[in-house]
Amino acid sequence: MNAITRENSQLGFVGVGYMQRRSSKRDLLRVAAGVFATAAAASHSVDAAPVAATAAASGPVGAGIRAVKLYTGPDRASHALEGTLDEKDRTDAIAIHFKETPAHSSEDWHHSPESQYVITLSGTLEFTTRGGETFVLRPGDVLLSEDNIGTGHKWRLIDDQPWRRAYVVLKPGAKDSFMASTGASLNQYSAFSPFAGAEVATPGVPA
Repeated sequence: MNAITRENSQLGFVGVGYMQRRSSKRDLLRVAAGVFATAAAASHSVDAAPVAATAAASGPVGAGIRAVKLYTGPDRASHALEGTLDEKDRTDAIAIHFKETPAHSSEDWHHSPESQYVITLSGTLEFTTRGGETFVLRPGDVLLSEDNIGTGHKWRLIDDQPWRRAYVVLKPGAKDSFMASTGASLNQYSAFSPFAGAEVATPGVPA
């Protein structure tokens, strides 16, 4: 074997080794990506056993972003409306912050410290007003919390996940993007809603 042939042969082995290393790196990246995806899915999974209402999805695809509005009525009590968010609308916000609360936590009667969106990232919660209105929030749901005065509300986690959420504080006086479900009270929503069959009365939303 002459020098040129020997050199080409060595280059060939180097090239094969290089391609094998690249293939190995790609395989490792694929495995890492798969592990990350599995871990992410596990971290956001919820156990629907404690409350029957949690077995349903938050809403069918294409139905819009599910939202619940908590507000103070003329009776100074907190009330809830279910609806969606106007995805074309923009709302002025002044701050965003995040919080995590351990699984199985709860908070007794309180009102919202300020008008804010509360976006649930993980955890399933049951909210209750003093008037007996009850609703469930799941990951992906948005709470528009505007019951800044009055009797307030309470909540409890009803699955085995921590409550991770983002708070988006609205600018005072800013118009929110909440759209109430047309012509429906809390006991008239579709089957996927945790409000279905609830015997509660909801007064009109104050201006």
